Amino acid sequence: MHIRQVRLTTAAVALCAAMACGMPVLPSGPSSPTPLVIRGTTLMMVGGRGSLTAWQINEGQERQVAAKWTAEGDAISISSDGAVSARRLGHAIVHANYDGHTGTEMVHVVTSVAGIWRGSVIVTDCWQSTVTAPDPCQGRRGLTAPLVVTVSQRAAAELGNITATIAVFTPPATGPFVGLLDSAGTFFLQGYVERPADGFSGGMTFRWQLDGERLVPWMINDIADDTIHVGLSSRISPGLFNEEWKISALTR
Repeated sequence: MHIRQVRLTTAAVALCAAMACGMPVLPSGPSSPTPLVIRGTTLMMVGGRGSLTAWQINEGQERQVAAKWTAEGDAISISSDGAVSARRLGHAIVHANYDGHTGTEMVHVVTSVAGIWRGSVIVTDCWQSTVTAPDPCQGRRGLTAPLVVTVSQRAAAELGNITATIAVFTPPATGPFVGLLDSAGTFFLQGYVERPADGFSGGMTFRWQLDGERLVPWMINDIADDTIHVGLSSRISPGLFNEEWKISALTR
């Protein structure tokens, strides 16, 4: 949309100044109602139950309000008091309305991904943040290692519906992860692994896309985003080092 700007010509400005005219001040209209904030269950499995609440925020203060609830589509049902039941896979746009104030949120109904998923990582690069000896990258470039992701999933959750334990390399470095699966199939995990024997540890973020019975690397512009950067430490070297890992698809 093009916005037409109105400009006074030099002559018009001079004429207005000579006549001591003033530009009228238009009264401001009523301010737009502040949107309601919706909180509660937004990630569900079929058959899961949860609830949503609506909150009004005014001058930094918030209070829960008795909103009227509606939902677009039939992926969920929602009652007058915000109780939600997941009916089928997909998503629903939920609307809350209270005294002219409205809020909108998306509720995702997802399939089960609980179980043990297996794949691999390839260390495509390794470098030290500060050069030390011995070099912790020695022998790691090109290393292919097993990746095992053990997933638990909640039937209903607000922010994250997945917890997992990840084991990578041999002997394995393991650790806890949290994340989510949404109705678009985005599978996201964030956490850390550690191996007490040699102090190998690091935090990392994984992202796959659910494709039938596989978790495949996330795609960006039809290109697989299958490489992650990992910051690591180990007792082998006093400094930090970094690696690039190429992540495979996972199957269970």
